[in-house]
Amino acid sequence: MADVAVLAELKFRDGQRQKICVQIENNLSSLIRGVNELNANVAQLLSELVEREKSRGDRAVGEEEEEDSEDEETEDPLNSELQPPAKRSKT
Repeated sequence: MADVAVLAELKFRDGQRQKICVQIENNLSSLIRGVNELNANVAQLLSELVEREKSRGDRAVGEEEEEDSEDEETEDPLNSELQPPAKRSKT
């Protein structure tokens, strides 16, 4: 019987890729355990990556732009005046 596995791939900002693979058996309960294990592995890897970047003080490329665009989106509704809905005409 062929090997069965669940696989995740993380693509870093520099273009490098890292694959995370968990071998499972060919049944539903094993698949569920494998997905949970894969989720835990990916979460741990991402947490380590975030901690490394925090310690270096790096910011994400384009993060500042995203923050600015989010601010603009939240300001627009505040600047516009609220109007009652238009009345419908009866026909």
